[in-house]
Amino acid sequence: MQMMKKYCTLLLLISGIAACATHKQVIEYQFPTAMSPSVKAQYADLCAQGAVLYDRHCSGCHNIKVKGKTIIPDFTEEKMNGYAIRVANRTHEEHMPDSLVSAEDLGLISTFFLYKKKNAAR
Repeated sequence: MQMMKKYCTLLLLISGIAACATHKQVIEYQFPTAMSPSVKAQYADLCAQGAVLYDRHCSGCHNIKVKGKTIIPDFTEEKMNGYAIRVANRTHEEHMPDSLVSAEDLGLISTFFLYKKKNAAR
């Protein structure tokens, strides 16, 4: 009986981990139709790196919940340029210092937002 409890507990734990792993948000990108497949693949990799950095450094303040679903907001190129000059915004300078989010990181995050498929109108 004890062995059966351990087996059931282990099975529940594994299925719980698997369920969490399958709920990962899939991010779609929109690349220009004229972009060659090899260049699209390179930009997809850059976007994926930017998505990781966004999730790590920005999502806690910027993601929004709509009907229980987490939404990554759309940022315009103009808005991203504002983040690149963080000194103009004290809150972002405090929460995103150069030691935490480098100019290269911001470039990857900007690339992610440039090609991330835009959200449907709510």
